[in-house]
Amino acid sequence: MIIGAGEQRWDGWVPTQQAELDLLDPASFAAFFGDARADAFLCEHVWEHLTPEQAAVAARTAFEWLRPGGVLRVAVPDGHHPDPAYRALVAVHGPGPAHDHFVLYTVETLTPVFEDAGFRVRPLEWWDAAGTFHHVPWRVEDGPVYRSRRLDHRNAAWREGRGGPGFTSVIVDAVKPG
Repeated sequence: MIIGAGEQRWDGWVPTQQAELDLLDPASFAAFFGDARADAFLCEHVWEHLTPEQAAVAARTAFEWLRPGGVLRVAVPDGHHPDPAYRALVAVHGPGPAHDHFVLYTVETLTPVFEDAGFRVRPLEWWDAAGTFHHVPWRVEDGPVYRSRRLDHRNAAWREGRGGPGFTSVIVDAVKPG
């Protein structure tokens, strides 16, 4: 289930919009799922549009509606990205689509949002404060994140060892214990 899909479509994933599944309204999940629980949620560039208080509510909502062992894959703009132009583009109240960004997360600030809701968190891709990029192997079929080192077209030269990074995200898997 993709929450806040926008125009994003991936084979095997059901896209939803805020009107169908609102992370701040557990009743929308109850209406959508009934007594069922989801195996996986994918939220690419959603959490930065929430205030810190809303982010906590959203994490608890996702936790409630996942089955034990279920995974919430989250990607957000990375506050440690070394390119100043990238950080300006995704800044809090930044230009264009970032006008309603409330938080610019790093792996250190995103992880507790989900741990506090009861999840175990596995970072998948992120920059550290020293400007080093980290990534661990992750399966696209478990939750494709376009704005990632692996999938974003702006990273093609970087993946081939030429040039710098284009567009990456902090990507984490938040796993509901089971």
